[in-house]
Amino acid sequence: MAVLSSNLAQAWTPEDYGALIDTVIAEKSIAFQAGTVTNTTSETTRFPMYTADPAVGWYAENSQISLTDPTNNELVITPKKVAGLTQVSNEAADDTNPAVAEQIGRGLARSIAKKIDSAFFGNTITNGPNGLLSLGSVSVVDTGTVTLASLDPFHQAKHDALAAGANLTHFILAPDVALTLAKAKETDDSNKGLFESVADGVTLAGVAVLVSTDVAAGNAWALDSTQIHVVQRTGTKVVKSRDAAFDYDATQVRATARVSWGFANPAGIVRLYDAA
Repeated sequence: MAVLSSNLAQAWTPEDYGALIDTVIAEKSIAFQAGTVTNTTSETTRFPMYTADPAVGWYAENSQISLTDPTNNELVITPKKVAGLTQVSNEAADDTNPAVAEQIGRGLARSIAKKIDSAFFGNTITNGPNGLLSLGSVSVVDTGTVTLASLDPFHQAKHDALAAGANLTHFILAPDVALTLAKAKETDDSNKGLFESVADGVTLAGVAVLVSTDVAAGNAWALDSTQIHVVQRTGTKVVKSRDAAFDYDATQVRATARVSWGFANPAGIVRLYDAA
């Protein structure tokens, strides 16, 4: 029985594997989990921001009420390209088992998700969107040289965020911080830890917890997902070519995603770390 080219085409349907990569990115990327995700076909997305309410006051009976207006602004986000390229032998590519293509697709997806998070928690990024460390106006909870081993800094973060107009939805911890907190107990003679298990995950001081290797050691971030907009343009595209690696008798597979983000209220973002 012959191996038909239609079987290979089915295993490498670009639309299917673009959707697969998008699914894996959404599952693996902390940025996608901690922000509000918008999918678009536009080059640029604009989010209106209502920055101040109309002023009100106390008035005497039958006196004129002053006319006041709210103030507004907009957050402009232009998705940037993040891409990956891999090569597979034609012997493997010709395998009609779709698992081969799926493994390659998931591998590219994990790499793209990692690159997205690296930028999200990073500083200024060449050719990409700038990250949290590039913001100069975030709130800071200075933990000093003491490790984050109590709930006090996290309650302080909730307080500071609320004062800046944010309602925290996520604490994002560096792995070493997460380990320290996991080992910490409520009291010296208690076995009850600081983390609380809930139906959809783990919370700390009533706020959902995520852990990322892209957060600097000793650091934690406190975020309000409603004030962080992650924009993905047109979904991930997957293209394969046998011409590019003709002399290797191989197939190259390219995945391209366009992603960016914007921070509507930087002051409502809290960084917990030793600021000395």
